[in-house]
Amino acid sequence: MKIKVSTDNCSFDKHYLIEESASAEVTIELEFERIVSMQSKTQRQRDLISLIHDELNKFQWVISDSVTIEMTWYLNAVERQETDKVGDLDNITKPLLDSLTGENGILIDDAQIGSIHTYWLSRNELKADNIVRIKLSFNNDYCFNKSNLIFIQYAGAVCTPMNVDFSSHKSMFGALAVIKACKLRRFSAEKIKQLGSNTDRFLIVSSYDIHRTRLNGFNSSKIYTLKKFKEKCEEDGFTYKALLKLRKGARESA
Repeated sequence: MKIKVSTDNCSFDKHYLIEESASAEVTIELEFERIVSMQSKTQRQRDLISLIHDELNKFQWVISDSVTIEMTWYLNAVERQETDKVGDLDNITKPLLDSLTGENGILIDDAQIGSIHTYWLSRNELKADNIVRIKLSFNNDYCFNKSNLIFIQYAGAVCTPMNVDFSSHKSMFGALAVIKACKLRRFSAEKIKQLGSNTDRFLIVSSYDIHRTRLNGFNSSKIYTLKKFKEKCEEDGFTYKALLKLRKGARESA
């Protein structure tokens, strides 16, 4: 199997190249003799995922927002019609989608996939292998660096991603401030609901929040309950005294 990755308005290092443009694309092209489907042996599916992860692991960021995927298969039309070597599109698409997620991928979870357009074309006979081209289109305003990415579980099983530098009091304070705002938003939605109106679509729905069970592609050490996160902050020196000092410094520099 061969793999090639290309980008538009992003790179392996940065999720944007032109600050004024939020539209970006990542294209993955695979060549393989034997198509991998949901019915393929487990090891073949693992090999495919490992190949794609080895390449996507070069990206130093991950997308948190909804993405649009266009998947184009270039297949031998006769082989597809006359043999069972090529599975149905739904069966050969799922293993590829699974390979896009997790800390070695480019998505947090496949629940972020807003739409999929998958189709096949008859490939040129000069090509011996089957080819699939996967194009992800996304808003690169909604991305996080992988290097210091954590998830804070702050409302039931709901988590939100954060880039937190535990050597910086300002970074830890910023994360706590965001979580406080998120909790206030949810509290407000519940109070409004008690008054007979539902504002969940405006106050609850977010491009950041994700259910704990959808984080299986990430090491559990990167997932904190709010209590554990606060304890970690205190362990790293962000105490109440440090908070007062931080606020005093901000007032003096204002």
